[in-house]
Amino acid sequence: MNSFHQAFRQPSRQPSRRPPRQPFRHAVRRSGEPTAAEFLSHLRVAVLGISAIVLLSMSWLRSTGVYRPLWMQILAYGLLLGIAAVEGVLILRRRSWGTARWAGVALALAASVLSCASLPAGTPTTASDWAFGTVGWIGVVLLLDLPMSRLVLFLAVHEAITAVNFVLTGPVDEGAVLNLVTGSLGTIGFPLACGAAATALRATAREAERARRQVEDIRHSERVAEQTAQALQHSYAGLIHTAGPLLRGLADGSLDSDDPDVQRDCWIEAARMRRLFIENDEVPNQLVHELRQHVDTAERRKVKADIASYGTAFDPPPDIRLALGNFPLPALARARTWARVTVVFTPGFVSVQVIGDCGALGPPWAGDGLIETDSFLDPDDNTLWMEAQWRTGRSPS
Repeated sequence: MNSFHQAFRQPSRQPSRRPPRQPFRHAVRRSGEPTAAEFLSHLRVAVLGISAIVLLSMSWLRSTGVYRPLWMQILAYGLLLGIAAVEGVLILRRRSWGTARWAGVALALAASVLSCASLPAGTPTTASDWAFGTVGWIGVVLLLDLPMSRLVLFLAVHEAITAVNFVLTGPVDEGAVLNLVTGSLGTIGFPLACGAAATALRATAREAERARRQVEDIRHSERVAEQTAQALQHSYAGLIHTAGPLLRGLADGSLDSDDPDVQRDCWIEAARMRRLFIENDEVPNQLVHELRQHVDTAERRKVKADIASYGTAFDPPPDIRLALGNFPLPALARARTWARVTVVFTPGFVSVQVIGDCGALGPPWAGDGLIETDSFLDPDDNTLWMEAQWRTGRSPS
């Protein structure tokens, strides 16, 4: 009984602990676009629709006789119509303007200048000045996803272009100034209000997205915790059929603690329990870490044991890692004076080898066919060599 307690003691130096390993990360997948992106996409469609209606409803064709020269108005209208068309294509392809938006901003302001330059005196802010009420909406199209200050600056520049043209072409009287101010309230105020609403909706969307992700993370954590708990219960349930009878036999005296076979079984079960306790340790390689604990268990029996690892370490799937980790236990438990465990990692296979003076054992345990095994006994000195190998390209059966 004392041998079991001695083997079962926790290692004196424990690696740092971490949350349970998450082999079930695929259990929860985020579907669809983020909430903020959905809001912005719908906003872009709405703003483009408003801009297209404003552009197509302009009556500037009925005033072609007043423009001098006419080609400036045609070019200005073409520039704004082209920006709207590009936005439609980008929406269909679910792409943004990126840095190209600044070229669009320059073209939109150029259209404002071209339109003002070909207006005759006394027509700024009148029905002939169609660009005054249109360029602002194109600015919303271009700057919808940027901070509000960018749109305010754009609208201010557009308003300044119109105001300068108004002062230069005249007449500047009370009625004309009142007309400019009144027109600005609608032609500048409506795009500005749309930009403000977009800013508020983006903030709301970000909060909704953050809340949704928190809910998904909670659900994911709950599912991971549930499946991890089930995996641990399954592992502990396996101990009931192996360690349970052993402990009952030691308790009721039906098993002799001085019997070498009983002591061997105690060390094996203790090593398995220690493996469960270290399963969530934060280590570079879990397989080597578990094998090192098995070697430590053998050293507690005064066996000179060590472990060596070669190659670039990686963790096999959990069931393969369990089979490879448990493979050397019988040899380590039966070794009389020395034992050595070697782990070899290659792109094609993972090999766990154990050698020691443990004498003849039964057929190597193959983990229900998950791994390939081989063994060799030197009859001269009772040295046993065993190997378990898992080929990385082979699917577990």
